[in-house]
Amino acid sequence: MITILCCVIFFLGTNVGCLDELQNKLVTSLTKTTMITEQLLVAQTNNNSALQDDLTAAAAHITQLQEKVTALESAQAATNELLKALPTLENKVQELARGQQELKKHVGSWPAGSNCIFANGACPAGFTRHQGHIRAFDTYDYSQTYIKPVQFGDSYMGCHLHCGHRNARSWDAEFGLTTCCK
Repeated sequence: MITILCCVIFFLGTNVGCLDELQNKLVTSLTKTTMITEQLLVAQTNNNSALQDDLTAAAAHITQLQEKVTALESAQAATNELLKALPTLENKVQELARGQQELKKHVGSWPAGSNCIFANGACPAGFTRHQGHIRAFDTYDYSQTYIKPVQFGDSYMGCHLHCGHRNARSWDAEFGLTTCCK
């Protein structure tokens, strides 16, 4: 500041050297100020770029969090619906358990009255085995249309003896029925 004041005083006294010195100092000062300003501008630009990257990453993270919140809200709503249905389901389970207990009381028993079932081995307690058959009855032809052999439990139906042989004159079938009745 003294230099500037000195130069102004000499300038008024027409000292050209002081003016050149003042000009050089101002140019140097302006150059330094310009360099510092450019450095600050570059630093600020880099800082803005980093802040923009951080802001973009934060926005993406917020979007992910919002999606998770939406999924959690949906899960909570589904959970609430299940919780609403729970008492009804518990009642149904209790009702089924009572029905199961009632059925267990009747395991191995049959309805009152007369009952007949196909036999497959020994008859249940209280039932009597009955057997009957028809053998050697004529059919029109031996084919799946007229005679289809099958066994069901102790009962059966099928071809009798030579049924279906080309040299036999008959197409005989037989049927046997075995039941358990009370």
